[in-house]
Amino acid sequence: IFNPYNLDININLIKTINNYKDYSYLYKSLNKLVLYKGNFTTFSSLFKITIVKFNFKIILIDKVISIAKKYNIERIKKNLVFKSRIFSNNSKYFKYILKITY
Repeated sequence: IFNPYNLDININLIKTINNYKDYSYLYKSLNKLVLYKGNFTTFSSLFKITIVKFNFKIILIDKVISIAKKYNIERIKKNLVFKSRIFSNNSKYFKYILKITY
């Protein structure tokens, strides 16, 4: 039986998985994840909640990794000033390190 409500939820779920960086997320409870972009969509099926929770964890991990990379790059940039003295005789390697960090 064709259920348009179920189709709408599946489309929103695909949007959630594919475009998660464009959305804001709110955790409502252990059984619901609410996706917000202009309007609210609640996923009520147990299978869909499991998929969304799994993707929500991936989003959190992705966010943590990006913050860690940003912090690490900032630290490397700060340390490059001191390392420039080491590579002052051989600027080829210094340029290579600069290229990687930027």
